Amino acid sequence: MSGNNRGRRNWTRSLTIIMIVAVIAVIIGCVVDPKTNTTDRLFLKSSAGPVLFDHGKHSQAAESCAQCHHDLYAAAQATACNECHDDERRASTFSHKELKELHSRDCSKCHQQSAGAVQPTSCRTCHPTLQQSEKNTASCSQCHDDSYSPDMMKHDEYLEIEDHTCLGCHAPKSVSDAYHTNCSNCHLETARQRFAQADGKVQCGACHLR
Repeated sequence: MSGNNRGRRNWTRSLTIIMIVAVIAVIIGCVVDPKTNTTDRLFLKSSAGPVLFDHGKHSQAAESCAQCHHDLYAAAQATACNECHDDERRASTFSHKELKELHSRDCSKCHQQSAGAVQPTSCRTCHPTLQQSEKNTASCSQCHDDSYSPDMMKHDEYLEIEDHTCLGCHAPKSVSDAYHTNCSNCHLETARQRFAQADGKVQCGACHLR
């Protein structure tokens, strides 16, 4: 009979331990932030083989969203300097280039995201499928007389003129050239051992799936 009592005590002790562990697990589950670091993985079709693009990883590695989604941001300054600084601070005190460096090239610090632009604009709205011309910069004489030359102004000064846009001077590269230039340069800089071949050339298979 004492043996049966001892067995019952062991069973009760085991059940008690299980209950304690269950209660602790519930408490931890309530305390720990339920949000998980999810990443959007996009399967992009390509004639060279589809590409599995991890948006979460790239958004963490990029200096700002505008580095890839540049046309999501309005051209006009939306945030006044005195919203973050004292009244003596003026945007005109700095060049646009200096402001970008101060804010780690994060355009959203000063420029508001375009209204209603929930999804990134397709690259093909600016970049054609094929680029017929190899010349990617328009001639100044297309808009100005022969007395005008590019060295009269700095690049940042061009951008400050309201009517000047990137497409006003630059013919966009084809969509494949744009992807390869932006993606490959960053890949070779950050993870050469993964994205480069032994001779230093880009390893296409690192991105394109077959």
